Amino acid sequence: MSKVSVVVPIYNAEKNIEKCIRSVLNQTFLDFELILVNDGSTDNSLKICKKYQEQDKRIIVINKDNEGSCATRRKGLDVASAEYIMFVDADDWIHRRTIETLYDSTINDKVDITVCNMFRVLGNSKLIKQKNKSVYFNENRTYNKEEIKSKLVVAYFHGHPFPPSLCAKLYKKELLQNSGKYLERISFLGDDLYYNLEILLRANHVKILVKPLYYYRSGGFTSKYMPYFFDDIINGYNIQKEVIDEYFLDTKETEYNGISIMLLNTFKTCLYNLFNSGLSQNEIKRHIEIYALNNSLIESTNNVGANSYFQIEYLNAIKNKDIEYLYKIGFKMYKKKKPKKLLMNMLSKIS
Repeated sequence: MSKVSVVVPIYNAEKNIEKCIRSVLNQTFLDFELILVNDGSTDNSLKICKKYQEQDKRIIVINKDNEGSCATRRKGLDVASAEYIMFVDADDWIHRRTIETLYDSTINDKVDITVCNMFRVLGNSKLIKQKNKSVYFNENRTYNKEEIKSKLVVAYFHGHPFPPSLCAKLYKKELLQNSGKYLERISFLGDDLYYNLEILLRANHVKILVKPLYYYRSGGFTSKYMPYFFDDIINGYNIQKEVIDEYFLDTKETEYNGISIMLLNTFKTCLYNLFNSGLSQNEIKRHIEIYALNNSLIESTNNVGANSYFQIEYLNAIKNKDIEYLYKIGFKMYKKKKPKKLLMNMLSKIS
């Protein structure tokens, strides 16, 4: 049995998967198994995985029908034999000392989860990169159970930059196995966050490492149309309400302020998302009209914190179902983001 299982969910990643696999195989830490889970790819991803499996006995390849990232990671977790689990996305890669550093820290400090910093990169470049500069990476630090609840979990309610990703973390396997009750309610957006939300509430100690050891490739879903975006943000809001009602009764109103502001901020991105869809103007307006009828969205506009944070015109537009006003918000964001989107795509191709 290996000490660490590295799980890589894969869907149509033929352009990047080899770099990802090689970065794991080239680790200074040797006692691991690499579980490559092909989620019904229609490109050459499976062929590439099998090629590497023939070269290294530590590799396990699982091929299954397309089910999405949550089910794919869960399949890898079910097969994993190690006590500790690490997830790496197929488009990303890791520093050659990543597993060694995370594992040694986890064992020596007797923690349940170790989190390292990460670089955000463009394309394959190690030069065009930016590390997470949030306050959580100012120093190496261990959080106890109460601090996890009051500082790390709460960060998710208020949009603070504690990383929600499952990547760049080493988990005790039993935490992952005993969590995940919210995942079936999320299609994609925020699935990592709501899994981590539950995991963190079960953890006794979490270690934060300042050093960036994970390379996250920029781009992806935020610039693409997601038909499930609105449903996910509403379901996420309601999941957070349930968590607050169960664990945060003493600070309930403060946490409600946070998730209401987060929902209304993300709703603006949801409006922008419609303009990446190829839908006609009338179709976009019909979607907005449906959104404005949602009870959770309307509820958030009555929150005390939200009323002190947002302009009253925006809140009233939702309450009064002012579709033209909400349409203009999305269109304005689309026009503003378009040049940056084009530039990022160009730089990614160059790098």
